[in-house]
Amino acid sequence: MKKINSIVSYIKKISKENIGVSILGIVVFVFLIFSFVYLLRSRSVSEIEKRELDNKTSSLVNFLDDLVDSKSKQVDKYIIFALDYNYNVNSKNNMTTDELLSFIKDYFVIDITKEDINNVGITEDMIEKNIVYDSNKELFTMKEIKKSGTTIANEKIVFYVREKIVKVNKKKYKLTYRRYVIENPYDILNYYLDNNNKNNESFDVTPIRNYLMGSTKISSLKNVINPNDIPKFGKKDKKIKVTYVVENDNIKISKIK
Repeated sequence: MKKINSIVSYIKKISKENIGVSILGIVVFVFLIFSFVYLLRSRSVSEIEKRELDNKTSSLVNFLDDLVDSKSKQVDKYIIFALDYNYNVNSKNNMTTDELLSFIKDYFVIDITKEDINNVGITEDMIEKNIVYDSNKELFTMKEIKKSGTTIANEKIVFYVREKIVKVNKKKYKLTYRRYVIENPYDILNYYLDNNNKNNESFDVTPIRNYLMGSTKISSLKNVINPNDIPKFGKKDKKIKVTYVVENDNIKISKIK
């Protein structure tokens, strides 16, 4: 009888331990589920966030090729980007070293000094962009060259279209872009003219025509193009990933690959 009682006691003891383990397992499982859901919600990107990111990065994206296609790993590609951006967006074709330093630090996460910029001089990539440097004035200038319609027609146009957004945290986003190349700029004009005729649309092609005639900068063309239309007339090319960080409500480029 004593043996039977001891066996019963042992079984009860094991049952209690199993119940305890089961409860612990359930608690852990529930915790993991809530953690997973929280992680998903914290990293999900709302439509409002997408629009804000697109609005804040659109002007930068127009000139990504200055960074992506550059063979240089030095400071000169940031100088080219800054001058190209200011010339096309702000109609300013020169910048002092101080202005360049301020611009680069405003738009990039990079460790750079005024001396770094002054020591660049003029590189091969800068010569291709018609950039000159006055060391006495510490002034970089992108020379304005009037292009003929024929020259413009033979210059390819590159667009970057956002395909994916990954939210790393509240202050960091990774955006994937698809690069599209238009070998003949007139393909853009022809697309919208055909679309207007076939679908009774009223898309204003004036900015496109003005660019093709050489009377406006390329930014005037890029700013009126709907990203959703670009795959219809552009040739699909490589993908690039850009990491943006938010600092004091400003968007900065942290990494490009």
